[in-house]
Amino acid sequence: MKINDLLYKTPEMTEEKLLEIMDSHMDWLKKDFKKRVHQLHKDEPSLSKAILNEYDLVQDKQSLLTHSQRNIVVGFTGMCMIEMTKGEEHGEH
Repeated sequence: MKINDLLYKTPEMTEEKLLEIMDSHMDWLKKDFKKRVHQLHKDEPSLSKAILNEYDLVQDKQSLLTHSQRNIVVGFTGMCMIEMTKGEEHGEH
């Protein structure tokens, strides 16, 4: 499922919030991985946004990343979405 579809199904979550969380955890990613994503998405100034774009490409099976790099994209994005969800739950209580 594409990232915009996921965010649409959970209106309390926004792409902007997800990008903020991703930015705050960018140090979790290796330098060579970040460099490769940036190479593939040269027109995208934000690395977080480039990773979200790559997430959609992975879902469409059009990504040019290696299998392990695709796993990083999906895992990192998913982890950040879980954190965003937990943040919403904690804020409600």
